[in-house]
Amino acid sequence: MAITQRVRDRLLVEARHRCTICAEKAYELHHIIEQAQGGDDSEENLIVLCPNCHQQRVHRNKEFSMEQLRQYKANLRERNEVERRLVMNLQDIRVLMETEGLAAAQKSLRRELSEAASQIDEANSPSAFEAVETTARWLAEREALHAGAREALELECDIDIQRELAKWGEFKIVEVDEAGWKKADDFPAAYSFVVKLNGPPYSQWCEVFENEYKTSFYMMKRKSRVSGDRLVMIVADSDNLQNHLDFLKQLVESTNQRIRDHLERTLRPHLNRERARVLAEFDTIESLKSKVKGLKL
Repeated sequence: MAITQRVRDRLLVEARHRCTICAEKAYELHHIIEQAQGGDDSEENLIVLCPNCHQQRVHRNKEFSMEQLRQYKANLRERNEVERRLVMNLQDIRVLMETEGLAAAQKSLRRELSEAASQIDEANSPSAFEAVETTARWLAEREALHAGAREALELECDIDIQRELAKWGEFKIVEVDEAGWKKADDFPAAYSFVVKLNGPPYSQWCEVFENEYKTSFYMMKRKSRVSGDRLVMIVADSDNLQNHLDFLKQLVESTNQRIRDHLERTLRPHLNRERARVLAEFDTIESLKSKVKGLKL
């Protein structure tokens, strides 16, 4: 099974288009568990590497164990690493624009600012947020964009769209919480089976998850709920925990799919219509300005 474009895009955004190990520019993907050893094409088993780290350090020199590669991948989720890679990318783009002009950097600029808007917020990452804002202001002040103010407005609209879409992120189960076991009051042999998500879900995701749970069919269905960044299922000591875990994974994926459907069918079209409205108003005002110049007083 080939790596899908959706998986490739998500991994590159997660790594900010840089090598997970050395932070050089990178676009290659490596299987942590090699395909010959049964490794699949899932996001969890793929890591972004530069050609040197991929071919020389990983394949030829065998410098890293699978656990070390997994740790490098896990480090990408640390806020300081996200911020570091963002600032590096913005600096590279500014240098590229100075040396080779806007045409060479415009695509990278749009992608970088849009992706940054989906991962960086002012409250949690003030320095990186300021780097994004400073770069946008720097571009506007220098009139570096081809169409001047309109191009700047388009970029602002695109960033706003990415920020709004980022509020509707997806989640996945990352591990079983072995410290989460405790006696539950639901029935004599009841215990809390707890798994950890990759972050605390927002309220809409929790609502969709609850609805997916209520409408799902599973022969050994047990009461399940979201608690912070955990999913808690009430189980019996004689239950098949693997089946329960598979059911929770199914619920998480169906919840993510509902969110994706909402974004593509409802939210994204709405945001695009709003973008078109803002740009149309701008064009109308510019047209009116040009007509005023021809008026005789």
